[in-house]
Amino acid sequence: MNLSHLKYFQTVARMEHYSEAAKVLYISQPSLSSAMTKLEEELGVELFSKTGRNIKLTENGKIFLDYVNEALVVLEKGVDHV
Repeated sequence: MNLSHLKYFQTVARMEHYSEAAKVLYISQPSLSSAMTKLEEELGVELFSKTGRNIKLTENGKIFLDYVNEALVVLEKGVDHV
């Protein structure tokens, strides 16, 4: 897991669409999908449920998003502080 994957996850969770999130993140959609698959494999849970092109956060995804949001805020505060 790396910081980029967490930022990617946060964006996909907010937008609920891989292609649109990839555009915002300036990466390819396959790269974004691959990163999310790796994150899910590392955590051992599904973060998104997929229905065609639509995605929604799973319950585990919602829980993880709360922690990711909090962690990224704390990291940003640290960056601002130094």
